[in-house]
Amino acid sequence: MAETSVIQSIAPVVAACSYFIAALRLATFRRGSRRYKRHLSLFASALIGTLLCAGLEIVFLEPEVSVFQSALALLFCVLTLRARGNVATLMRMPHDGSTQAR
Repeated sequence: MAETSVIQSIAPVVAACSYFIAALRLATFRRGSRRYKRHLSLFASALIGTLLCAGLEIVFLEPEVSVFQSALALLFCVLTLRARGNVATLMRMPHDGSTQAR
């Protein structure tokens, strides 16, 4: 049972850090020569705000965070880092099941 309590005490830290890292990566995205799309920009802003609020809620209100919630936050953080903060890449799904080569 000692392992469960250690995992339960680490889960909120992992979730909060994952939310903050994902929000930071989305906020520091550089568009470069890509076209500006207003709906994606608004979605990215809302997503950054939501992630920051979720992280601050964990830090200040200290709710119960399960291991699965922490894993979901970590997965989203990894996907955001892999997409380099590009919301359009996060939302893109190839219809044929293959990945697009760059």
